[in-house]
Amino acid sequence: MKKFFLLIATAFTVYTVWAQDTTKVKVNEKEVVTVTEDTTAIRVKVMDKEVITIIEDSVDTKVNVGDEGGIEVITNPTGDTVKIRVGKRTVKVIGGADGTSIKTSREAKSHKEKETKFQGSWGGIELGANLFHHENYSMYPQELEGFFDIATPKSVTVNLNLAEYAFSNKQKTVALVTGMGFSFMDYRFDRNVSITKESGTGIIMPVTLSDEAKKSKLTVSYLTLPLIFQVVTPLKMNHTPLTLGAGVIGGLNIGSHTKVKYNDSKEKERRSFHINPLKYDLTARIGMGDFSLFTNLGMTSLFKTHKGPEIRPVTIGILLGFD
Repeated sequence: MKKFFLLIATAFTVYTVWAQDTTKVKVNEKEVVTVTEDTTAIRVKVMDKEVITIIEDSVDTKVNVGDEGGIEVITNPTGDTVKIRVGKRTVKVIGGADGTSIKTSREAKSHKEKETKFQGSWGGIELGANLFHHENYSMYPQELEGFFDIATPKSVTVNLNLAEYAFSNKQKTVALVTGMGFSFMDYRFDRNVSITKESGTGIIMPVTLSDEAKKSKLTVSYLTLPLIFQVVTPLKMNHTPLTLGAGVIGGLNIGSHTKVKYNDSKEKERRSFHINPLKYDLTARIGMGDFSLFTNLGMTSLFKTHKGPEIRPVTIGILLGFD
């Protein structure tokens, strides 16, 4: 808005200057606006910055606004075509016998421009498969061992990593990446069971389902906060470098529920199920551009100590980054 008012004030001042055949405007003996004219252009400066440049030749008339030409207006000699460029976006207004048409376009970013922003390995949508790298059922009788076994291909994680911040060096070769996201982890039971809290002790116990149950799962949701050290390697493909990352992801449990699906109905139970309120994962990532592969290794048990089996998950998947 300030630039808009400055442009109006400048235009008014220039009009006043031309009306008085004056080339300079001074305030307290200091030159504020200067208008210069030569055989090729008319230039208007405010203080020491060139804000308006008008160039007219046999081909067209160009008006540049801004000391770096951020806004440009071009008209052809017949006046039937006006092209307005604001940054990378161009609007072309063409008048003809059939009326006036408007066309818009946008200049693609160069490789150099894309590299000015560090390409982090967090922001985007992650899809992964869950399995366990550690299981301990020592607090249960032998016949209950393995009751939390899951079907890995059907136990999926969906992560929505909505915010990303990268603190990098000037060369954009290394960075500390952080941000925020949400994680939704499904554990699809391999057996026809669900889980519940045992009356009295509150310990997580299996519940055998009827043969009518088609599928059963536990879903756990987290608010996630990462801290990832990332390195850009010299290896490139189509000007896109290969990146490596490793770090830690903290998680705050924000909900959990079980769900059992029958032929014509569903049963859902929302409870804490003694899920650990806090967790942290070690993460390793390798990627190129907006595509990465990741592994998140859980270092804390899914359930609280002595309230359920000691289970530490691992998730392997892909990241589709935000452009």
